[in-house]
Amino acid sequence: MSKLIYRTKPPRKGYVKYQSFMTHETKGIRDKLPSQETQTKAHDLVQDTLGKLITELEKMGYDQTKVGFYIHYQNL
Repeated sequence: MSKLIYRTKPPRKGYVKYQSFMTHETKGIRDKLPSQETQTKAHDLVQDTLGKLITELEKMGYDQTKVGFYIHYQNL
């Protein structure tokens, strides 16, 4: 089983937007990553969806620089 990880952190000095980080990670030696095509599609979907969500939540007072999200992927 692997998981997709998405995190944000404050912008670097001189920048305005927060920094984001997204990757797939495995925990054990028998875990397998999804195919490259699946990873790319997942990254695009998460980037678009969480970008909109974070923007809406920021309007309500949430801090967009402290976001953490992960979801597991299981090879069947």
